[in-house]
Amino acid sequence: MGPQTATFPQLLARLAAERPDGTALQEKRYGIWQPLSWSGYATRVNDFAHGLAALGIRRGDVVAVLGDNRPEWLIAELAAQSLGAAVVGIYPTSIGEELMHVLSLARVRVVVAEDQEQVDKLIHLREEAVGVVRDPPLLVDTVVYYDPHGLEQYDEAFLAEFTAVEDRGRAWAGEHPGWLDEQLAAASPDDVALICTTSGTTSRPKLAELSHASLLAMAEHLTEVDPIKPDDRYVSFLPFAWIGEQMLAVACGLSRGLTIS
Repeated sequence: MGPQTATFPQLLARLAAERPDGTALQEKRYGIWQPLSWSGYATRVNDFAHGLAALGIRRGDVVAVLGDNRPEWLIAELAAQSLGAAVVGIYPTSIGEELMHVLSLARVRVVVAEDQEQVDKLIHLREEAVGVVRDPPLLVDTVVYYDPHGLEQYDEAFLAEFTAVEDRGRAWAGEHPGWLDEQLAAASPDDVALICTTSGTTSRPKLAELSHASLLAMAEHLTEVDPIKPDDRYVSFLPFAWIGEQMLAVACGLSRGLTIS
């Protein structure tokens, strides 16, 4: 299976089988790099994918991710894609009407948010939307956060911690054996993998749909000019919501098997 004839989750599954102990991702905490192996990465993606399925996400849906670059951003992205869903990345600086516009236009039900700052924005949006007729409407019913600091006392029923969704996913997987494998097998490189917001226009952002095949073709062309090897290291600091970082960190990362820091 060549890179352009696969989806991102299928490439991850192949890397987890071929190089289970290799370092897929690493995040610095207290000045020390904390590695996540390819097998560990695939396990977390599968757990979160089952968790999203338990929340009702299915093929054709769109999941939003709002936050800075962290391993959970990519875990959420590949988990949604494992189900045949697409991901719309939202820049962490987005506020107010821009945030409302993207979430409502993409008909997002589940948002994966980084921390208290992003969660507060979403709580405010939901409160503003009560009793207001919008076309399209705001449909967000679940917000999953991956940095719990400052959120310990929040009791909104629509909030869920990332690790709790993973736990729920493991339970859901036990009740639906083989279901995720069927979704992965049914996926096509022509499926929509990512939705990017346009920029540089005078109107509100438009949503551009990109397939797995198109993203991997960009990676293939880039690495023809600037070869990337599996033992290379890539430091990711530009937003995952940007198409350039998706091409470099995600498409090149998965097609070449390099470590993302």
